[in-house]
Amino acid sequence: MKKTRFVILAVLFVFACNSANAQFLNLANNNQRVTFGFQLGEAGLQTDYQDFGWGLSASICGVYIDFLLSPPQHKNDHHVNNTLWQDDEAFTINVGYQIPILPWLRIAPIIGYCQTNYGITDMSTVNIHVNEGSHRGSIYHDYYPQKRFHEFNYGGGLFLQPFKYVEIYGVYTVRSVYGGISLNLTALADKK
Repeated sequence: MKKTRFVILAVLFVFACNSANAQFLNLANNNQRVTFGFQLGEAGLQTDYQDFGWGLSASICGVYIDFLLSPPQHKNDHHVNNTLWQDDEAFTINVGYQIPILPWLRIAPIIGYCQTNYGITDMSTVNIHVNEGSHRGSIYHDYYPQKRFHEFNYGGGLFLQPFKYVEIYGVYTVRSVYGGISLNLTALADKK
């Protein structure tokens, strides 16, 4: 019974691809394709130091690269006192290759590196960062890493292009889970 369902689904899938004049597994769809995106998600997944983070991604001719950073939670706290906060941070960087299944659908096997740090944020220290353009400042406290863990990261991503200029994606690896949105810079350049 399971084999029959699989064969029926496979035949329907092939029929849908052919009837829509889709180019199934056409690697030429990656030629001269450039995207740049922003992502949000969890870094340091399945560790004691996982937290919400942000990052950037880019793909050039199908080669995909991204990073996701979860900074120490208390580093930019506006309070000043004699407290030493137990704090942590996580960072991942990943690379992969986007395999075009259909012109609007890509998958990517991904490998990478994950680093998680456990440390102390000293709330009694005050550092000031001044933005030269606006002459506005912000304070931050010193963060001292105590323990550092390095791990191999692997997983996969799913990339959907519902519009010519926009790509929506989700990535799941053993040490991070995140989603984002990218702009297709090649399509934007062709518009001009």
